[in-house]
Amino acid sequence: MATAQVRYFRPAGLTGLELLTCPDVNYLFPPHFHHDYCIWLNICGGEHYIHRGNSYILQPGNFGIVAPGEVHENYACDNHARSLMTLYLDPEKLQSVGAQVRDTAVGKAEFRTDFYRDDESLQGLISLHYLLNSSTSTLERESAFIEVLARLIKCHSVTKIQDLKIGVEKNRVTQIIDLFYAHLAEDIGLTELATCFDCTPYHLIRFFKKAVGLSPHAYLIQLRLEKAKQLINQKYNLVDVALETGFTDQSHLTRQFKARFGIPPGTYRRQLLNA
Repeated sequence: MATAQVRYFRPAGLTGLELLTCPDVNYLFPPHFHHDYCIWLNICGGEHYIHRGNSYILQPGNFGIVAPGEVHENYACDNHARSLMTLYLDPEKLQSVGAQVRDTAVGKAEFRTDFYRDDESLQGLISLHYLLNSSTSTLERESAFIEVLARLIKCHSVTKIQDLKIGVEKNRVTQIIDLFYAHLAEDIGLTELATCFDCTPYHLIRFFKKAVGLSPHAYLIQLRLEKAKQLINQKYNLVDVALETGFTDQSHLTRQFKARFGIPPGTYRRQLLNA
């Protein structure tokens, strides 16, 4: 039987970020350091951690952050269970997002080496790790990354960061929605959108969500699903519906359609034909 492998992964379209997945209970990470911030958690079993001569255990309900240059080592507590997930974040990337989040030029985003108990941030990190490994949408990947990191900065930065004030942006929101309609099937990126509308990615997420109640990616998915219903009513086959509405394939369309409308698109079509 093959041994589970340590896996490193760099998400497409996101600079300054690398992911690690380690299900191998036998692998010991010997004393080492990183040039990046190491944000890590073990969702299955605890993780022994040694730092500056002291030994700790990272429990599954916590996440840890190791600052750049800090020597440490870690290994699984349980030789039957391990699901170690790590995000390596370039300090320059942290400052870039921190500059988008803060209300003034005062205050530098910085994390100290420590364990953190924050259920919302923990679930966000877990979801982000899975999403970055699986999502084919640039807008979804970039948005999730910005939102999770922004929360970490606001809640756990060494320096208190005053959150950016968001005003009403009706004209820009309308223009973004018009752009979505015009490019419904295309892979639109958050950075690309922000550049088009002369703002930062974080600012765009905030003012769009404030105006319509959904993130830009969630809103785009809703537009695609409404268009999918129209095409199904026009008797398009489901493969073509998926391609016309920007979903990766029919199974991707089916998952999203069922989550939104409660039934798969094939069932929806049969119900209409039998009505």
